[in-house]
Amino acid sequence: MITVDTVCRLIEKKLGSKAAALTLDADTVFDSVGLSSLQIADIVYTIEDDAGIELDSADAANVKTVGDLVELVTAARSARAEA
Repeated sequence: MITVDTVCRLIEKKLGSKAAALTLDADTVFDSVGLSSLQIADIVYTIEDDAGIELDSADAANVKTVGDLVELVTAARSARAEA
């Protein structure tokens, strides 16, 4: 299961020592923490692999916060389970 904590840990991994100065939670905006678009894409791909899903690229591009990404993954997993 992908949680806010899971995504926050991935962000911390990408940011390295810079993450210590940040408070990460569901309301964290990806652009506000200094992640590049490539780093954000890598986080999304990692989550897709971990969750065994493929997110719609247009939906994934519209994700702004950690909470948005968790909701998108949850919805995609629910849709997959119903199929």
